[in-house]
Amino acid sequence: MRIIFRLILVSTILTVGYLFYIDFSLVAHWVLVIFFSILFSLWLLTFFFSRKTFFQGIYFAEFVLYFAREMLTATFQIVREVLTRKTHIKAGIIALPLDLKDDLEITILASLISLTPGTLSIEVSEDKSLLFIHAMYIPNGDTDRIKSQIKNGFERRVQRIFN
Repeated sequence: MRIIFRLILVSTILTVGYLFYIDFSLVAHWVLVIFFSILFSLWLLTFFFSRKTFFQGIYFAEFVLYFAREMLTATFQIVREVLTRKTHIKAGIIALPLDLKDDLEITILASLISLTPGTLSIEVSEDKSLLFIHAMYIPNGDTDRIKSQIKNGFERRVQRIFN
């Protein structure tokens, strides 16, 4: 218990010292203070709840950034397809083996795939072991590449948040 109080005391002293050191004329200073305040508050909450909650918050933030990047990349790919004369579409249906077993996790994964331009979730198999996906761009018919992108991207991040 003494260690917790020491850590809180040290971080409070450092925060107050930082507040007196800068003049807050830049927006970046406010952003830093808000960011560190939120991070510090989340860290303090881990002593009342579990550390798992803290890391799930970090995983969720990383997931949101990853989804935004994937969304932008796919959107630009679709815009390029619309604006060019030559078509680059090599569409196909992929059967993605699922590691997720919970209905909520599978629903979130299917929704994320459908929200990303160029992909659409079609159906989940009866035993919940496969997710059928229609993809607009399968380069050289390499379905394994698309499967690994989805498994290492969306599925892994959804699994980390919920487990």
